[in-house]
Amino acid sequence: MRKLTLQEVSFIGTYTYTMSDFQACVAAMHFGALGDLDWFEERDLSDGTSAFSDLIEGRSTAAIIVLRP
Repeated sequence: MRKLTLQEVSFIGTYTYTMSDFQACVAAMHFGALGDLDWFEERDLSDGTSAFSDLIEGRSTAAIIVLRP
């Protein structure tokens, strides 16, 4: 960050997805439009710490764990 500031480097970023993209994806997942989704699992938000540990340590067969509030 210091180099960026001192050399006045311009940084331009972009973000590809919109909120409607995320909403459409969640709806498709919910209604089964994407087929078998055994690559992810759902857990309660309170289980977040162990979910991250399970992913890091390879104890989860899922590639993604979705935490529900």
